[in-house]
Amino acid sequence: MTIDRYELVGIFGGAVDAGVASLFVGAGLSAAAGLPTWSDLLGPLAAEIGVAGEFADLPLLAEYYEQNGPGRRPALETHLRNVLSPYRTPAESHRLIAKLPIDEIWTTNFDSLLEAAAPDASVAAHDNDALDIGTGRRTIIKMHGSLSLGTPSVWIAPPVITRSDFEQYEDTHPRMWALLRASYLTRTMLFLGFSFADPNIDVLLRLARRYGTTAADRHLTALRRPVDPKDLQLHELRVSDLENSGVHVCEISDFSELTPMLHAITTRTRPERLFVSGSGDTSQLKPWYDKLAVALTARPPSWQLATLGGPAGWGVTSRLAELLRANGRYTPDRFRIYFRKNPGEQTPLMDTHFGTAIFTDLEREELVGSVLDNCRALLVICGGSGTSEEVRLALERGVSVIPLASSGATARAVWDSSPTPPDLGGRPCDPQVWHNLADPDPDVAVMAAITAIDQAMCRPRT
Repeated sequence: MTIDRYELVGIFGGAVDAGVASLFVGAGLSAAAGLPTWSDLLGPLAAEIGVAGEFADLPLLAEYYEQNGPGRRPALETHLRNVLSPYRTPAESHRLIAKLPIDEIWTTNFDSLLEAAAPDASVAAHDNDALDIGTGRRTIIKMHGSLSLGTPSVWIAPPVITRSDFEQYEDTHPRMWALLRASYLTRTMLFLGFSFADPNIDVLLRLARRYGTTAADRHLTALRRPVDPKDLQLHELRVSDLENSGVHVCEISDFSELTPMLHAITTRTRPERLFVSGSGDTSQLKPWYDKLAVALTARPPSWQLATLGGPAGWGVTSRLAELLRANGRYTPDRFRIYFRKNPGEQTPLMDTHFGTAIFTDLEREELVGSVLDNCRALLVICGGSGTSEEVRLALERGVSVIPLASSGATARAVWDSSPTPPDLGGRPCDPQVWHNLADPDPDVAVMAAITAIDQAMCRPRT
């Protein structure tokens, strides 16, 4: 049985939480940045050696091209470099990958778009580079060669492109292959951007067949389902082969679906942190934050609350901290109160001392964005124009927004603007739960908000 994208996000997110996740990126990811397909890249070579029609085995085509005369290998590498060099701007998918808290990113792609999106990462392109991996620094592992990021572009490591290159890989790159094998046997690997038409799918198939028994039910991939009915039977046999080898398959119709999937994975792998937003006077807010604080006492101690010290955020934070302190469960690192750069104004005085205060040199919008980049969900209680801006910034970042609609004001406006329940935590919100956020009974509305928060924070379903 194939899995859906919600299951894929959940399984891989759990592996990231456990610190055992790696990503393996194929050519389909770069296709979103406009790069040519394998057929577009190698197809023109067929005419040069007098081969008519479509050539299915592209590495074999490259092999025949190389063997067709002296100097053909340099010509082959020059052709690849000339076609790929103009592509220097990462797509959104590359930038999302750069945000994932994982330390191994494998790729068979020659382009340097991942490096451009993650300039802080080290790059391992040669076999000896494998000796330096595992030192705690994020590494992009260019398994099949790499072009440089500079201008003019040159080969940092020569491409693995011909049939002989593929067949001799374990001998020519023994350290790189040993490291890949070790990662496959000890980590959860997500393979993205591959299809059965991609010659590099062979890497996944070889790993699955040779080490599948040991690595059962550990790995994940998203593969394109063919449109042509005549190709379906073979596709389904191939998918079954992978699943029998311990690789969960999520079928997609197009590589464009990878970006929303990466958005969901990025949100899922952020810290377990809830941003509380909203404003209003105490008489408006207190009934809500009292009930919310009581309900949140039952949530895991790993969960954190983030706020800019506004009325709603401080109300929930201080009340929850009081309740936890009374039960001997209070820890200051569970509550994070952020203060922006605000020359000429004093820091707001809190009526009690709770949590961890974080003072920054950021202006308001930049501060809100940086906080949301490290949150899974935003809870909205009442609110005004500032709250509306925080909602906008959250939605831009894929952060789940939960409006306590029955509290009114901005929360109600946000709820009204979503005629259908949105995705929370990578899967659709239950329509009844979404409806209950606007229930006039505060107990019903708060119960719905807590249920929605659980989902957005990716708490396991019971």
